Amino acid sequence: MNGLLDLLRPATWYVGIIAAVVFGLHLNWQDGYDQGYSKASGEGETAIAKLRLEHSQEQQRIADATAKAAKQAVEDLRVQQDRGDLLATQLAEAKDSLRNNTDQLKGEIARVTTLYRRTLKSLPEPLPGGVFTVGFVRVWNKANGIGTAVPAQQARQAASGIATSPDGAGAADSLDSGVTQPLVLANQIRNGELHSSCRASLNRLIDWTLNGSN
Repeated sequence: MNGLLDLLRPATWYVGIIAAVVFGLHLNWQDGYDQGYSKASGEGETAIAKLRLEHSQEQQRIADATAKAAKQAVEDLRVQQDRGDLLATQLAEAKDSLRNNTDQLKGEIARVTTLYRRTLKSLPEPLPGGVFTVGFVRVWNKANGIGTAVPAQQARQAASGIATSPDGAGAADSLDSGVTQPLVLANQIRNGELHSSCRASLNRLIDWTLNGSN
């Protein structure tokens, strides 16, 4: 019995040593695991904090860029509005100037269509009446983009045989339209104002377009 115990004692001693070594390894592994976990956890937190910072910075950059773009858009709009107001003011002033010119010219119609002098030394005398035919008025109006029909009096004369051209004009075009020199001059003055106004509007539009493309 004692011999058996003597044999078991060394084995037990070896088992104890192995157990101690295994336990030590386990403790060392646990410490390593804890250290690794702690390190990984810290690095993860650092990475997350870095990502959060980068995200926050990116959001701030986006907000700054948006605010800058909005500010620039407001400034561009203000510049365009100021330019539009300036062009509108210039156009209004041009139209006022044209209207003043029209009023001034209309005031001279009676003077330049009533009397005339044969020479500078001659006394003024009544201006002979000018005859403007129906054809003259028709061509005048057509040149200004106005369509006119033959007056009723000329139409009746044409129907009675005075005018017999196939197109309804011809002889009727030679009749007196009843239009006087003052009426012709007043019409031309008015047409001049309209044409100049259109030209001024077109010029302002061209200015707006050219400046907007620069």
